[in-house]
Amino acid sequence: MWPKNQSIRAFRRCQHEIYLTVQQVENGRSWYDPHWHYENEPETRAALDLIFFGFFSRNEPGIFSPLRDTLLTRGDCHMHLADLTSYCQAQERLGALYADPDGWARKAVLNVARSGRFSSDRTIPEYATEIWNVRCPVV
Repeated sequence: MWPKNQSIRAFRRCQHEIYLTVQQVENGRSWYDPHWHYENEPETRAALDLIFFGFFSRNEPGIFSPLRDTLLTRGDCHMHLADLTSYCQAQERLGALYADPDGWARKAVLNVARSGRFSSDRTIPEYATEIWNVRCPVV
């Protein structure tokens, strides 16, 4: 179900879950286990198996081995797999919306009309100060 404001929000959780601070990411690494996602989330396993077993690289076997090592052997330090299932769910919602041309057009127009609120002039300094706790230089 799409949010009441009718805009396209492809991949976003609740407002309070959008960003993690540096400390939250560092603390999360102690409990994060990419193997758990691979073993327990069918979408994650299916996507990774397609990549790892050569579906996209028939002419270049093993080209994605470094990706497998990064995600599963070295521990996925950037926690990519943590959001893959919610990304897949968002993609399914987008696919369903795109199949409805009138609904897609309405939400696309509303998204563009509301885009001024997300100006990089505001969001970059806000992200820097509130999330990463760094001071933005005055330009």
